[in-house]
Amino acid sequence: MLFSTRYADYDTFAWFYDRYWGSTFVTQYYDVVERAVLSQVDKGCNVLDLCCGSGQLAARLSEAGYRVSGIDGSAELLKRARERAPQAEFTASDARTFTIIEKFDIVLSTFDSINHVMDLAQLGTVFNNVYSSLRKDGLFLFDVSSEEGFRARWRGSSSIVEQDHVVASSSIYDVEAKEAVQRHTTFVLDKKWKRLDAAIVERCYGKDEIATRLTKSLFRDIKTFDAQRDFGKQEIGRLFFLCTK
Repeated sequence: MLFSTRYADYDTFAWFYDRYWGSTFVTQYYDVVERAVLSQVDKGCNVLDLCCGSGQLAARLSEAGYRVSGIDGSAELLKRARERAPQAEFTASDARTFTIIEKFDIVLSTFDSINHVMDLAQLGTVFNNVYSSLRKDGLFLFDVSSEEGFRARWRGSSSIVEQDHVVASSSIYDVEAKEAVQRHTTFVLDKKWKRLDAAIVERCYGKDEIATRLTKSLFRDIKTFDAQRDFGKQEIGRLFFLCTK
């Protein structure tokens, strides 16, 4: 299977993500990005938003004066990102295969993006790609959902009923396999009703597994932060990793 085709499955999820999830990270955690990495670089430096989704973080960074590039594997998400952040440059690519000539001062990969990589070998490839895209002493910040987060959030079902759309969602976390699946069925009214089905699959990684892979990719000064304990956030089970090339 070609990696470059993997995240095309998320095109049908783009509508829901943009409507309900896209601004979540920026609203809750932009201050963490500022404290952890933006405070250490000059305004106007180059930032790569890896797995940029529908562009909310890229837009915020562009408005703050940073030169932003975004990469995502979903054409539909990128379409929305380009509309939201026209100052940024976006590329359709896969985190496991991307190559880019320009070097960045910061690479960000947020809101569970790393959890979408489904095995350790591929995770190592992502980290290698990020390392290659950074300047010397460049910073890499990303977050993941931990075991605690998956147990707390990936369970049960929910629904949304509005005049022009209806969404039914269900989540399950397999503790033994360390895999979580969230299924969405959405009906959107656009002259006539349209059905969109999507399955979002994520993998839970241990803190030591991630740190070991970062070390193998030659990252240094690896630091781990708990969103609740270290940043005073309410969300359970979100970890941040910060490391240096």
